[in-house]
Amino acid sequence: MTNYWRILTLALLSVALFSGCKKQATPQEVALAFMHAIQDSNFDLAREYATKESQQVIQLYSFFDARRSDAEREKIKKAHIEVVDTQEVDDKASVTILNSSAHQKEILQLIKESGKWRISLTFESIIPNYIPPANPTTLDSTSMTPTDTAPQAPIAAPASK
Repeated sequence: MTNYWRILTLALLSVALFSGCKKQATPQEVALAFMHAIQDSNFDLAREYATKESQQVIQLYSFFDARRSDAEREKIKKAHIEVVDTQEVDDKASVTILNSSAHQKEILQLIKESGKWRISLTFESIIPNYIPPANPTTLDSTSMTPTDTAPQAPIAAPASK
């Protein structure tokens, strides 16, 4: 009977110990889950697989998706997506996806964010001809040039009577 309790205690401790060790998703798994969410036009789910900086890019992509025809959207949903290559270095990875609807390879960049692999998107990744501004500046009242820059005549003081 004593051996029974030892085995039962050991089994319960093992279950408790290993239940806390949840396996983290690999870059390949994250890339596929993200692409399947995009295929299904489930942009809320896609955001869960992306970095915080990528949220605006996904929002923009959802606007493009809304303008697609039903036939285009159906073609995307039926596409076969497979991982053909993965490269992982430290906290960065790139996953090459073969997308049968586009008949081309797409490379997704991933980074580790809070210990989890996340898709890192840029505007260039969804807009092929996007050219970012050379010197992004912020405007404030001290850097703005007045619209009327012609010299003004001095205002005369009122004549005294």
